[in-house]
Amino acid sequence: MGVASDQSLVAESVRRALHERGHGCVTLSWPAAVDDSTDLRPRLRPRSREGSAHTPQVAVLLSDLDRWGRVMAARTLVAGLPVPWLVLAGAPRGPVWGALYESGATLVLHTDTDLDTVCDAVVRLGSGSASTPGPPRELLRAWQSYAQRRRELTHRLQTLTGREEQVLHQLHQGVPVRSIAERSEVAEATVRSQVKAILRKLDVSSQIAAVAAYQEVQSINSRATQVEVLEAMSEPVP
Repeated sequence: MGVASDQSLVAESVRRALHERGHGCVTLSWPAAVDDSTDLRPRLRPRSREGSAHTPQVAVLLSDLDRWGRVMAARTLVAGLPVPWLVLAGAPRGPVWGALYESGATLVLHTDTDLDTVCDAVVRLGSGSASTPGPPRELLRAWQSYAQRRRELTHRLQTLTGREEQVLHQLHQGVPVRSIAERSEVAEATVRSQVKAILRKLDVSSQIAAVAAYQEVQSINSRATQVEVLEAMSEPVP
């Protein structure tokens, strides 16, 4: 069995707990920094932290999944090892879970799941006796909807001119329109005209909405550490 976590102490604790219950385990290496361009195609025989090539019969992944980088790394790890995956996610049931199911996870549970339930799931997955009706469709739809929204926001931001992007960046920093005009040595009306163009291109009705869109995409692209960036991904799904 393979165990992977972005927190080495957590991975080791789980590995030992499972080992004490008779499950032989190795600790799988957590992927290096990844982004949307990372190839998620399966890669056979990843290396364990012990340094030897190892393909376990079942694998367990533990992560809070509260940062975009963690979500992408988890997706890479799951897609890269074609075995039954049990994912213990700190994120609430929602789009993040859908992201892992889309990558090939067999079962996703919350990190507060008790150890007996985890061990039982591991045994069933490893023996092939687990009933796997397929990823929950509502979670896949939630993830796909979020991913589509992100692509659309990114595309809209790319339509801004260099000057419009500078103005939006300053608005994001909390700089008032009047101050932006003074810094740029242009008329305030010129900046307001640029703001109107930004709102039109982003298809939003207010500066607050424009700044929120900018924050969402910029933070995700830079794998921000703020949990708030993933609020849209963490909305509970009925």
